[in-house]
Amino acid sequence: MPFSADITFLYLNHIVELRRYLSGKVDSTALADDLAHETFARVLASDNALDSLRQPRALLFHIARNLLTDHYRSKAAHAGWMVPLESCQQQACAAPSPERIVLARQQLAQLRLAIESLPPRCRQAFMRFRFDGIPQKLLAAELGISLNAVEKLLIRAMLALRQQVEWA
Repeated sequence: MPFSADITFLYLNHIVELRRYLSGKVDSTALADDLAHETFARVLASDNALDSLRQPRALLFHIARNLLTDHYRSKAAHAGWMVPLESCQQQACAAPSPERIVLARQQLAQLRLAIESLPPRCRQAFMRFRFDGIPQKLLAAELGISLNAVEKLLIRAMLALRQQVEWA
């Protein structure tokens, strides 16, 4: 459609009203201006001749409402994954750092050596209680010793491990 006096007339008579309408619907005057200009760009791109329209103002506001709908749909679709850049500095990463991984592996190796250095009966009681989840009463029956003896084995294991493993 060639640029005509009709679009100029429409623009001059309705741009202020259209901007005011859009400013009330969005949170930024710059966005309202962009939407108003996009409205006129769509009118220019349409195949309809303005002189054949009975209510060109109604067409403007119809296009503006559609642009608002598109804007809010787009905003809602992106709202879940967009994070303000300022807040990214404070977000902790869920994955451990390489230093933390190395430290954890060293601590695990140290604990494994400490458990292996326990006396056999003490090690068996500790591993069955801590890793297999066997209650002390069942452990006593399994080992053929008293409940008090199981408690002493577990205490001895914990004290020995605490002395051998130095963690901050």
